[in-house]
Amino acid sequence: MADDDPITEGYFDRHLHRPLAAWVLDRVRPAPSLELLTLAGLVVGLTGAVAVLLASPRSVDWIFPAWLLFAFTVASSGRRLLAGNSGAEPEAGMLEFAIGAAFWIALTLRAAPDSAWTCTVASIALVSALVHVGLHAELRRRFADLTGGDGDIAPPSPRPSVAALARGLAPAVFHDLAAALLGPEHLGGRPPPGAARSLLAAPMRMAGWLGHDTHLALLYVATAVAAVRIDLAFWTVALAVAVGLNLWALLVVAGWRRAEALVRRLAPV
Repeated sequence: MADDDPITEGYFDRHLHRPLAAWVLDRVRPAPSLELLTLAGLVVGLTGAVAVLLASPRSVDWIFPAWLLFAFTVASSGRRLLAGNSGAEPEAGMLEFAIGAAFWIALTLRAAPDSAWTCTVASIALVSALVHVGLHAELRRRFADLTGGDGDIAPPSPRPSVAALARGLAPAVFHDLAAALLGPEHLGGRPPPGAARSLLAAPMRMAGWLGHDTHLALLYVATAVAAVRIDLAFWTVALAVAVGLNLWALLVVAGWRRAEALVRRLAPV
């Protein structure tokens, strides 16, 4: 089981999901296959989304789907650990986004299904989340290229296709958008890895808050909070993603462009 570069990992993956997944996998012998973890995660995640639709208002029923989404997130981290550098990372990201979207749609339907304003904000938050995870994936790839790492994310296909989508929904669909935000890639000689890493580490760590793990953590916490007030849970997540993380993404882009400009000035090795 290979570890990712800690700098490129999401904050919650690094400090919560991955350590817990590693602890569970160390105690399961023989280790489950990738296919079994994928199927189990899909079943658990979709069951949780259905449970959101069936939960009674202001009841402890909401704890059940919250725990299912948390279990799915940990299982997905375990899948990444087992996959290592096999190229399964983009597919895991696509599954995480699909389950997260199912939960978000279910939570939106329960919050205010007849409100056009609520559905509009929910749609903005969903698209924003897709942009965030696509941006995080692109930054991870660029960071690996510039610092000499092997990386576990292949560059997305330049053309939309079924094969491109299978390699990761967000990186494939939003690669051009990420390139427009971040500017052209560094195509010259490879800079000294140590110097490039020191310059890019700060914006890369900032980008860790934009990954799947942050959005999934917001969702399972909000689902649990919905046991008290579903409208509070919905609007907290919606505004956190549509406003808070979008502003944070702008700071990440500004920091990355500045750092990459400095990297380009380094003499190639």
